[in-house]
Amino acid sequence: MTIQGVNLLDHLVPEFIKFTAHSSAKIRNHSLSSLYSLAAVHAPQLTANIDAYIRCLFDRASDDNAEVRRSVCTALGLMLTTRPDKLVPEMNNVVDYMAYCTKSDDEAVALEACEFWLTFAEDVNLKDQLQMYIGKIAPLLLDGMVYSEYELMYLDVDEEDEAVPDKETDIKPKAYSGKVHAGHETNDPSANNTSGKSREAADKALEEDDEDDDDYYDDDDEDEAGEWNVRKCSAAALDVMAVSFGGQMLEILMPHLQERLFSDEWEKKESAILALGAIAEGKLVARVCAEFRLYRLPHATSSSARHLAH
Repeated sequence: MTIQGVNLLDHLVPEFIKFTAHSSAKIRNHSLSSLYSLAAVHAPQLTANIDAYIRCLFDRASDDNAEVRRSVCTALGLMLTTRPDKLVPEMNNVVDYMAYCTKSDDEAVALEACEFWLTFAEDVNLKDQLQMYIGKIAPLLLDGMVYSEYELMYLDVDEEDEAVPDKETDIKPKAYSGKVHAGHETNDPSANNTSGKSREAADKALEEDDEDDDDYYDDDDEDEAGEWNVRKCSAAALDVMAVSFGGQMLEILMPHLQERLFSDEWEKKESAILALGAIAEGKLVARVCAEFRLYRLPHATSSSARHLAH
């Protein structure tokens, strides 16, 4: 849009950048969202101010508002895809910041940070850069694969089912693919079947399912349980990294998997089993099974472990 021969964005972009430092968190977040939208469509006015834009993202990294930090994580993920040349010189700081956000108590912030790792892992052009940091990233992803208290509320778990044989669908390992973020099949019993769909398509399908079920259900527990979350995103990122880095990834994961597989806490043990399924495409499971002799696991998980070993 032009006014008197002047493109309005030539004026607005610097103003948006300035307002990312506004005293109101709502205005800061709206400004970041507007800049993100312009960056996503490669607006030339944003490109002309790219250095100032990157600086404002770093300035807002420690913002006390969770929504603002989430917007920063989202924007840095986009910059990693579209302008990696601007992030690579600051990659140490970016990785430290994303590691901090991955451990955030705010689910939305942690998920956006985890999406950053998945984006990082999927870009073959950044493989050498990522390799420098997998020792820090992999344990974070394992931590993210442990059920949260919120997720446990939506699990459909029988109180006493030790005598009930596992179904094939319960123990069959799934192939995690990082190419379509919400399209991963998963061993996660809280997940709905959205395999093969894009993230947008999966979200739309969930919304349509919710509308269809309005006549029959008074709550949306199943939709809540099936959402793309930190657990699923962590497994997907781990999958891609295992494929890319093979043996190096195994050396990093082994001590953590050993601790979890023999943990007295079932949530940690389950996250290790999930991790084995996530790295199956990377051809590492057999080596892990041989190292830890999974058939010695307690009876409650031995059937799943032996199945994964095959």
